Amino acid sequence: MIKSDKKLAELSKILLNGKYNEINARISILRTEEPFEGAIRLLARFYDESGDDGLKLIISAFFNDMKERSCQSEVIEALTSVTNPGSKAMLASSCWQSGLDYSGYAVALAGAFIAGDYLTSLECFTVLDTCSVSLNDRDRAEIIFHLQNEKVKFDPLKLKLAEELIAVLKR
Repeated sequence: MIKSDKKLAELSKILLNGKYNEINARISILRTEEPFEGAIRLLARFYDESGDDGLKLIISAFFNDMKERSCQSEVIEALTSVTNPGSKAMLASSCWQSGLDYSGYAVALAGAFIAGDYLTSLECFTVLDTCSVSLNDRDRAEIIFHLQNEKVKFDPLKLKLAEELIAVLKR
């Protein structure tokens, strides 16, 4: 991932002031160029604040198709910084959709599972289930510990999901 203040400023300007077609075109360009720092966070924030369902679909597809390992930490940062539950669920889903191994971010994903609504937790479960075989013992134990301590606060559906996740992690 490159650092480019110029590209970041340009993207920010388009997201703040651009029309649908301009934003769509810029996201298409993002698909073809080398990723740059901050772009993921800007897109996630725009998704979080936007009421335009068409642009949200375009951004969601962009995240789902992203195959750059260098972007993973920024996706996780975005997941923890957005406020809308739908935004959190979309970002967690994109981790799974990308096909990348997010085992190095499992503790953060477990935190999103614990703090999130049911849909976000379900998306985090999918990612954690997929990468569970790659988890190191320390992360696995930490996640199980936090789930065990927090599960008393969960509604019945999320509790069932948490118990299934614990079972997956104990295998």
